[in-house]
Amino acid sequence: MKQQRKALAVGIISALCLCLTAQKVTATESINSVSVKVSLNIEAGDRLPDIKINQTDGECYVTSGDKKYTIREAEWVTSTSKDMTIGEEPKMNVTLTPSDEYDAYFKSNYEASKIKISGGTYVSAKRNGSDLIVTLRAKAIKGLYAEPEDIGWKDTRLGQAVWSKGDNTSGAYEVWLYLGKKVIFKKEQVKATTYNFYPYMTEEGTYSFKIRSVPFKADELKNGKKSGWVESDELVIRDRDVSDGTGKESDTTKGTAANPEKKTGWEEQSGVWYYRYADGSVQANSWLMLDNVYYRFDENGKMVTGWFLTQSDIYYMASNGAMVTGWNKIDNNWYYFYPDNGYEAPMGAAATGWQVIDGYYRYFNNQGAMQKGWVNQAGRWYYLNTIQGNLEGAMLKGLFTRDGKTYYTGEDGVMLTGWQKVDGVWRYFYQQDGVMAVSTVIDGCQLDEDGVWKQ
Repeated sequence: MKQQRKALAVGIISALCLCLTAQKVTATESINSVSVKVSLNIEAGDRLPDIKINQTDGECYVTSGDKKYTIREAEWVTSTSKDMTIGEEPKMNVTLTPSDEYDAYFKSNYEASKIKISGGTYVSAKRNGSDLIVTLRAKAIKGLYAEPEDIGWKDTRLGQAVWSKGDNTSGAYEVWLYLGKKVIFKKEQVKATTYNFYPYMTEEGTYSFKIRSVPFKADELKNGKKSGWVESDELVIRDRDVSDGTGKESDTTKGTAANPEKKTGWEEQSGVWYYRYADGSVQANSWLMLDNVYYRFDENGKMVTGWFLTQSDIYYMASNGAMVTGWNKIDNNWYYFYPDNGYEAPMGAAATGWQVIDGYYRYFNNQGAMQKGWVNQAGRWYYLNTIQGNLEGAMLKGLFTRDGKTYYTGEDGVMLTGWQKVDGVWRYFYQQDGVMAVSTVIDGCQLDEDGVWKQ
């Protein structure tokens, strides 16, 4: 009997426990919404810091917004080994766990409107066992754009500014062109790492430019600040290098080549040479320096060969288009084209009129051809050496003989006539042609075979 009563009591207690357990399970409620707060206080160029959980201090922390659950873990999805850039929204995973899994549980899925992220944006959520993993993005990184680097002038294209992007820029830049200390052109947004200032270099002088990185897109305007200014080296534009102002956005004219492949470099069409850029345009109506050699292109982009005339100067382009300098014999005439070694005249311009070349006076006509023999300037006669060699064309001074006849010119090169005392002796030079008299009597004075007056 006692055994029966004991068994009955155990059965009643077991049934009561099962009943209570069933009541506990049926009392569990779902978590219908989730709230997480994230705070990230770093700037562009920084790396992602460690995430603090359920704290409200430091560079980065996360907290939960309900007592039904707590944050068990938080980790970055975005790499922590790279520098953050302006506008970047780093991603993290936050693992939530119920405060008491018997009282509440996470649903298998949530609508985006049921998950609130303060200080960031919601990405996704998935249940993992009894936990919920919420993926979110922190607010966009703000900061100052980095200055462009390696700024300067392109050696092979006059007036072409170049720079490199740097580590943290938008790829957009503001550039100002200076002539001396005066700003002569501004470009607010350049989406490239080069800009052609040559069309604006319409005066000779010293040019420079300054540049800074600027926001471009809407999110960049919201999160990024302009960098500091960086200034270039100076570029001297001489009179012969001055732009005619053609262009204003590019010193080029659209080409008409049938070849659809766009490339930078020389291109030949029907025996005519052009210099084409990657954008399909060609160098036009301007000078171009490549590998320290100047080339000239006409208004249609054709490379010039032969004579090229400006309003004030004469140039000659060889058959390969290269501008010649120094001495050049063209069609049996000698010409001197100024090199770049201190002459006031533009490099490559032909010498005209009286010029001192290689230490001697020489005379060039208005087409630039060097003159030889006797020349008359303003009623005065000069003799320019006709003998081939280093002194060909040089103005002779003093006593000299040509074709068996002797002449005398002063220190200024002007032919002298009449009685002249030369090297301490008297000689006579005929008025009509300047030839020295020999073996004759002039004004009662006997001249010997060497033209010396025998006193």
